[in-house]
Amino acid sequence: MAAEKTLNKINMDEWRWIIQGQIGGRKRDYTSGLLAAERRGRASGLAEGAQQNAIANARNLLSMNLGTPEQIAQAVSLSLEQVLALKDELETEN
Repeated sequence: MAAEKTLNKINMDEWRWIIQGQIGGRKRDYTSGLLAAERRGRASGLAEGAQQNAIANARNLLSMNLGTPEQIAQAVSLSLEQVLALKDELETEN
């Protein structure tokens, strides 16, 4: 009888250990997913900010007539089409 109680206690302890491990794994997965989403959001925000900064710099260079559209596109890392579109916008504003 005592041996059976001991065996049942060991089995219950093992089940508790397994369940705790599963809960811990789920918590780690959830936290990892949140951190990954946060990193993606930050990277996206940084890329968007860099794009807006490049557009602002291109507008400034175009308005000051500092370089050709090709040179400005290369300097601010925008496509030539984007710079030409900005140039057209500035010309219609003036």
